[in-house]
Amino acid sequence: MKTFFLQLFLSFWLAAIGILIGSTVLFPGSNPGPVENFRAAGQASSTRIVDDSLREFAEDGCPGLTQMEGAFIVLQTDGTPLCNEKLSAEEQSLIKRTLGDLHGWGLNTRSGESWIQMHPATSSDGRHWLLFGRTKYVHGLGIPPLPRSAFPASIIVTFILALILTRPVRRLSAAFRAFAAGDLSVRLPVARNWWSSVGGADIRELMLDFNHMAERVNELIEAQKVLVRDISHELRSPLARLRLALEMTREETQEHLPSLDRMEAEAERVNELIGQMLTLSLMESTRQSALKETVSAEEVVRSLLPNMEFEAAGRGCNILFHARGPVPQTFGNRELLRRALENVIRNAIRFTEVGTTVEVEVYAEQHAMLFGPAVHVIVSDRGPGVPEQNLGMIFRAFYRTDSARRDATGGFGVGLSIAERSVALHGGRISAHNRSGGGLSVEILLPVAVRERTTPELVGATT
Repeated sequence: MKTFFLQLFLSFWLAAIGILIGSTVLFPGSNPGPVENFRAAGQASSTRIVDDSLREFAEDGCPGLTQMEGAFIVLQTDGTPLCNEKLSAEEQSLIKRTLGDLHGWGLNTRSGESWIQMHPATSSDGRHWLLFGRTKYVHGLGIPPLPRSAFPASIIVTFILALILTRPVRRLSAAFRAFAAGDLSVRLPVARNWWSSVGGADIRELMLDFNHMAERVNELIEAQKVLVRDISHELRSPLARLRLALEMTREETQEHLPSLDRMEAEAERVNELIGQMLTLSLMESTRQSALKETVSAEEVVRSLLPNMEFEAAGRGCNILFHARGPVPQTFGNRELLRRALENVIRNAIRFTEVGTTVEVEVYAEQHAMLFGPAVHVIVSDRGPGVPEQNLGMIFRAFYRTDSARRDATGGFGVGLSIAERSVALHGGRISAHNRSGGGLSVEILLPVAVRERTTPELVGATT
């Protein structure tokens, strides 16, 4: 946007300067006639000045000539003044150097802040003379003097004009950024005024198109969220009835217990999926501005450990937790953060090899990407890992690397998507990388609450 403003500003300013200079050079003087007419008028004027000067000189001598000459001094063809007018050394030197360069029309050159002019002139009796004059601008070419305020004024005017022209574009750009960041309610105020009628109609139409697009996208996404919530809630009722029927059937017969157990497990899987879908829908409808409470990531992890250790024991593995140094709090929502960390740890438990350890580490450290201190939560397993080309895709909803792995773990590919959305709502980042020796490591970065950014333990820390 700054580049566009600069281009627009320079274009207008250079155009204004070009028009100013071009008008003075291409249209000299006020005479709209051909150059020959202008030149003839100049020669006639020079002849009249010389004749008047010679007449005054003949009648009153040099005093009379001095009083009437004004801006011009009559010189003889060798450069000698008709009277003993005082000329500076620079002017005398300039006259001697330029005598041979006069070719019937005259010569104009600059001396300091003034212009020096020498014009050949012929008196009525046919004698040749030279007219020498000092002026603030060139009479012969008709170029008017530029006021000192011309350039600053042109800069100010073009700056204001460029600012007015780029203002709606800047607003449109800001709206696009907010929309891309997830604020689907952003709209541009579009007023019908003189600007939209004179020159801003196209910009106004563009802003209206953005509003229509944003409204339509918002409607579609909201409809999708409502559909997911409604379907999820509707599915839970028959699932509850199905589980009740299974329990009743289990009490009545002992023959088909394995099949009943299988049906109950599948029903539980569907119920878990519905719960995850509702959680994901909750994440999508939550705004970052609503996360105002302070939360301790370390305390959230510690509260999860009993259940996570129980699940890990059922999988034949264990959990090792380590909090390195004081861990400050972050702004957010405890429940949303708990769900994110729970999904990441549970995902590691599912994929780690039997007899291995899932490592969970929490610490605080400066981080360049978050422009300050951040809380790091790293969850590492000793599972098969993820192909390098798929590392950036594992946080997408329902994404799984292969069907065999999915069947072996019972996951749906929603847990990491919930974690990614929750971390994003907290203003943080989540990433994954394969470990040397096998396994996957998921790192969560959460910005430290503002009032805790001066914690002494964090000052001077580096990544």
